[in-house]
Amino acid sequence: MGFRALATVIVALTLGACSSTDSSLGVDTSAQLSTPSVAIPTTDSGVQPTGIQANAAIGNVYFAPIVGAPVSKITALSKRLSTAAPLNSIKLQASTSNSIDHEIRGYFSAFSESGQTTVIHVWDVFTPQGQRVHRIQGQEKVSGTGTEPWSVVPTATMDQIADSVLRQYASWRSTS
Repeated sequence: MGFRALATVIVALTLGACSSTDSSLGVDTSAQLSTPSVAIPTTDSGVQPTGIQANAAIGNVYFAPIVGAPVSKITALSKRLSTAAPLNSIKLQASTSNSIDHEIRGYFSAFSESGQTTVIHVWDVFTPQGQRVHRIQGQEKVSGTGTEPWSVVPTATMDQIADSVLRQYASWRSTS
């Protein structure tokens, strides 16, 4: 692994190890950052459509604003999380909800090397009291490079990451 890749991994894991809710760390649990948090799909009346509600939610989850990826990539990821969460029996909640089981904080890094771009993602799962109880992590490789690594990452890759984090969270919840 090249020096740049190693440095990127270290930064991603260091950010992921943070367990404080101190806003100076760039993680704002009140979702006031400019980075969008995951949108909860609703109808015009503000009610979540019945066609996408989970019947027996294994978790009521709030996704905190995501760190390290451009807004366009986070937007694509958020759309996929919103539509795929109910399929995994996960109910998305607003940050102000009183029924949150876990807050999930995502950290991203991307780098190009040897004709490929690698996206590293780390997700920390916190209790409402702020205790980290689980970590989900992974990486996706995309063919191609660019001066800005994110420029070659397609929406399909962000969809794969969303599906993976939801699947891993659901698996963890069903065994814990």
